[in-house]
Amino acid sequence: MTDGFLAAGLLYSAALFAGRVFSKFHFPKVTGYLLSGLVLGPSLSEILGISPVLSNKALHSLDFLSLLGIALIMFSVGSNFRVTKLKKYGTNLIKASLIESGFTFLLVFMISTFFRFGTVPSLFLGIMAMNTAPGATQMVMRELQSEGELSELTLILIGLNNLMGILLFVILFYFFGGKGTSATDSIIWKLSGPVAGGVGVGLVISYWEQRLTKEIERQIMAVSMILLLIWGSIYFSYNLLFAALVAGMTVINFSPHEKRLFSDVSKIDYPIYVIFFALAGTHLKLQSLPSMGLVGIGYVFMRTIGKYYGNRAGAAAGGFSTTIKENLGSAMLCQAGIAIGLAQILANTWGDNGGLQLQNVILASVVVFEVVGPVMTRIALVKAGEVTVVSMLTSRAPVGIFEGVHDLFNHFASNIGFSMSDRFSSVGDIPIKMVMRRHVETIPEDMDFDSLLKTMGHSRYDRLPVIDSHDNLVGIIHYSDISNVLFIEELRQLVVARDISVPIIVELAEDDSLEKAMDVFHSHPNISYLFIVSSKDRKKLAGVLRHNDALSAHGGV
Repeated sequence: MTDGFLAAGLLYSAALFAGRVFSKFHFPKVTGYLLSGLVLGPSLSEILGISPVLSNKALHSLDFLSLLGIALIMFSVGSNFRVTKLKKYGTNLIKASLIESGFTFLLVFMISTFFRFGTVPSLFLGIMAMNTAPGATQMVMRELQSEGELSELTLILIGLNNLMGILLFVILFYFFGGKGTSATDSIIWKLSGPVAGGVGVGLVISYWEQRLTKEIERQIMAVSMILLLIWGSIYFSYNLLFAALVAGMTVINFSPHEKRLFSDVSKIDYPIYVIFFALAGTHLKLQSLPSMGLVGIGYVFMRTIGKYYGNRAGAAAGGFSTTIKENLGSAMLCQAGIAIGLAQILANTWGDNGGLQLQNVILASVVVFEVVGPVMTRIALVKAGEVTVVSMLTSRAPVGIFEGVHDLFNHFASNIGFSMSDRFSSVGDIPIKMVMRRHVETIPEDMDFDSLLKTMGHSRYDRLPVIDSHDNLVGIIHYSDISNVLFIEELRQLVVARDISVPIIVELAEDDSLEKAMDVFHSHPNISYLFIVSSKDRKKLAGVLRHNDALSAHGGV
């Protein structure tokens, strides 16, 4: 029992330290969490010929935290499957997902059979290549506080290709993996069990959370139900990842408060995610790299090509923007828990008859994708303009090492009445461009009224900027401004966007100070974001500054 406390304490401490170090060098913190587990786990110690810091017994005592972590991740991914959001993209989303997943599967299957890995094992490798790690991708987004179409689409597509991959794996495993004799081994149960468990838990959460007025009560309820879902997956032998995804989908579509519960859970889940990734790092096998062979190298290469160009082709077929086409593939390279879990099933079933070799390929490739994947996701989000500069900066400790020691004793002395010193600090001005987001939803000035109404209805903002063909800012349209035109049929046929746009309240340029923007927010308390123009050409739109981002930067820089 004491081993578990030691393992948890060391993993948390190492993850915190590694995360800050990696962040200092502009790498995602999640990569640091993974590598901290790698250092403390058995893999590195076996290579060095020394005893591991944490034994397998100690790590196994924390298995329930791994299950809780991956269940919460998939539950959160399910929140992206809101019906209204799916309607927004329509069949274009399905096209993009099928093209990307199909292309990735085909490339990996072809290279595996080329190296004579076997038809059935190659099929399983192709299916596992489709999966993308939702946790690592989501952690990078949370760290960078990214927001925009790429962030939204990435999480939806990750959910879709994982759902598709899990379903195909269950079906293929039923025919080629080894059939059982119990009712829970039937193909019907393997497919319907997770749906039943997920829908059941999701409906209970959706109903119960309406009756709980306090945030802490909703958090306790959500965690308790997810734990029961995990228990059910073990007791009734259904797929936990599939069930947790369905539970999240159920809550986001049935709960009258929609995202309130997910917001509540997001305030307490981060420590669980940190231990989940640190534990995932202990399962990385460096010694698998030499044994991955040509099949493993081909798997890594072809999966990378499939994800990058498959997403590019899928985004083009779905009619998505150039920004999405250029960055979607890079944002979906991560691979970890799902692939490891599926490979473990085959290793336990087939053993030396191809199962262990397939597991080695997956474990070795995960080492590559979990180091490279988060970095590429970070680059994609930054290139897409969905991240503020401030969120990429490494937060420095408020005091230095020696100053911290001095403050410890000085504070103790002041408490017992010997001395007391006050420290004051002031926030210097920083330019708006370090806090604003460059990805902005815009409306062409010649857009007709019906198209405008549809665009505003699907937008996350209630005000959108109107631009001309040269990206010059023409004005702003507020959702309430279109109400006067909505019921006058004659006007609807004549009006275009520029006719009902209004000038921006205050012209702020990207090189203006954050203090100036804060003054505008204070003067107009009903405004939650401001559109910013370029300092070089004050006619051109440069980005959007949200009040929350400004407050966060103003208080934390």
